[in-house]
Amino acid sequence: MSLKENVDAIKEELSAEEQFLESVIKAEGFWKKYKKPLIALGVVVVVGLLAKAGMDFIHQSNIEASNKAYNILLKDNGNAEALATLKGKNPKLYEMFLFQKALKVGDTKALEDIKGDITDPIMQDLLAYQLSSLEKKVSAADTKIVQNYALLEEAYLLLGQDKVKEADAKLSQIPADSPLHGLIANLKHYMGH
Repeated sequence: MSLKENVDAIKEELSAEEQFLESVIKAEGFWKKYKKPLIALGVVVVVGLLAKAGMDFIHQSNIEASNKAYNILLKDNGNAEALATLKGKNPKLYEMFLFQKALKVGDTKALEDIKGDITDPIMQDLLAYQLSSLEKKVSAADTKIVQNYALLEEAYLLLGQDKVKEADAKLSQIPADSPLHGLIANLKHYMGH
């Protein structure tokens, strides 16, 4: 190698080292400038991940506890501890259990006793319908949810037969304040409305 080639090689090596040193200095400047926000972002991400994991764990344990309590209640429906666990961990399943238990008894007193415990609007409508049915006083107001559900089912069957206009006519008979409104909106979306 000649002296000129050696000098060129040394220049290239120094240039590469200069570029590396320059990038290290830039990174250090970036770190100094944004150190606190980067650390805060890291802490927020870690705390968020831990919170999500904790919430998932609690949700899963609630599901397991409510399922266990429900299985106990299916075998022994008078178990007060399992009933309290179900009420605390899964209120909707608790209401369904109470309704199912009252229906098995089959008299108006059992249904009247749970009336204050039912908060779900659809369950309240079904409870009112069952009470009216047992009292032989079924009226149009009591069967509103049942009538609306029947109209929804008819519309769904019409859609299966590609009778879109007839299905739309059935769906338009259901009032907008019906608890089935979400399902109706989905069906209308499916129909292209």
